[in-house]
Amino acid sequence: MATHIKFAEENDVAFIKFYEEEERKPCTLDWDVLAELSEKLTEIEEHPGKYTALVVQSESPKSFIVGANIAVLKTQNAENIGAWVENGHRIFNRIQNLPIPVIAKVARYALGGGLEIAMACDMIIAGENASFGQPEASLGVMPGWGGSYRLPMLVGPNRAKEMFMTGKHIDAKIAYEWGLVNHVCEEDKLDQFVAELVAQMAKNSAEVIKNVKHTIFDEMQVGIYHNCFIEATTSSTCMASEDTKKRLADFFESRKKK
Repeated sequence: MATHIKFAEENDVAFIKFYEEEERKPCTLDWDVLAELSEKLTEIEEHPGKYTALVVQSESPKSFIVGANIAVLKTQNAENIGAWVENGHRIFNRIQNLPIPVIAKVARYALGGGLEIAMACDMIIAGENASFGQPEASLGVMPGWGGSYRLPMLVGPNRAKEMFMTGKHIDAKIAYEWGLVNHVCEEDKLDQFVAELVAQMAKNSAEVIKNVKHTIFDEMQVGIYHNCFIEATTSSTCMASEDTKKRLADFFESRKKK
């Protein structure tokens, strides 16, 4: 079972589409998926002015992205998790730093690293059935790809702490009320809504859009790069704890039974 990425373009809009090899399985993240994502971002970066927007989505009927692949979790330890954290930060910061609008189109579950990818985009458009969460604490691991920085920026520190500390998912309606997502619409109308939003932005100055993005990102830049160091350090500490080792072992055992 592995997740891959398709790159497509339509009417000057680029699409990054996650899909799962095994039908009806949720999309997950591993080193190979991140490498594919990096390649697709390079395709956009190397053609400035070619695209008016990027849409990030999943073709899985079960999820947007539900987080790390279980095979990756089994290999993580206090010594190597820092590289995993830093790699995700590098790539997600490139999403945020693209000079064009980047829209996450989310249906079903956006969890863990999946939510962190969505939050690195400029906007999140959610289907009514979408669900969002940062459930890392249940496994004894840290949010590792900017979640501990971007989520408080979007929903405020207290609501972010609630999501982190309980691990509970919030539905699309609450996510909208909290400021996590920009719009919520019926799932079968997601494509149309995003297309209309992109078309509206394409009428405006690409130069202004680029500069607005960079101005806002510059204000965040010091914080997000410092956050990478903090997440890497705390991830290593958590992975070394006996509690985390037991939680992960219990999780892996539960997955065997499914």
